[in-house]
Amino acid sequence: MTQDGNDQGLETLDLQAGAALTPGRAADDALLGLLASMACSDGNVHEAELDFLAKVRPDLDREQVRTWSLEHASPIDPAAVAAVITDADDRWKALRFVARMAWKDGELADEEKQLLVDLADAMALPGIAVDQVLREMAPDDGRRFTADRMLRMLMDVHWDAVQLAGGKLVSEDLLAVLPEGSELVARVGLDRVELMALTTGGIVGRFQQGASYIRWDELVTYTRSFGLGASVSLHTEDGRTYSLVDSRLSGIGPLLDRLLESRGERQGNAPRVETLRGE
Repeated sequence: MTQDGNDQGLETLDLQAGAALTPGRAADDALLGLLASMACSDGNVHEAELDFLAKVRPDLDREQVRTWSLEHASPIDPAAVAAVITDADDRWKALRFVARMAWKDGELADEEKQLLVDLADAMALPGIAVDQVLREMAPDDGRRFTADRMLRMLMDVHWDAVQLAGGKLVSEDLLAVLPEGSELVARVGLDRVELMALTTGGIVGRFQQGASYIRWDELVTYTRSFGLGASVSLHTEDGRTYSLVDSRLSGIGPLLDRLLESRGERQGNAPRVETLRGE
């Protein structure tokens, strides 16, 4: 999930926690049109695709979403999309959203992959972009977020800027949003203060928008920011953004790269760690 460029485009797509993509904004409309067209590429809207569209159009009821998608599904002009979505991070983000939609019915049609190829070409993304995002956005086979695999990826990243620890969560605000029965893998902190934790079901963190839990199957991508107020932002299927402020937390990006990627992994037993560092 490697990202290039800066994150000026966060304002372009205007993804904020508490607000999904907003019709009427040019870049938002471009992405919404892409999702509608991908969902309707076979002439019908699969229920899982409709579920996804309903997340990004919470202002409409389910049948209105179906009608809207069929009305707004038109042949995609990749060049026109590229003219609206110009930031490198936002282009990766758009490609991943569309790839996630392509997988929603459980199959990847030739015309869906071709649309992704054309879109990536128009947005000047690397030649590997389509294969990469298709692997990342592919349905989880149940092996991607096991505790052993997550620990192995965490150790491989060498996230030395933070303190990592095992044990149970101690922060009440994080516990309050963590689903009951969650399997904790590792805690992440700065200056001995716990800021987030990784579980086999998702990530819980003290984000700029408040304490929140994001399921792995809700997460689509992340973007880096070099301005004030955020160092990295996580983007979910419903168009929401959850930002981490301290630049030392940007290591979550390379970790997500490894967790979502499934090719060429190092094999072997995961380390069994009670305390990694900082306790």
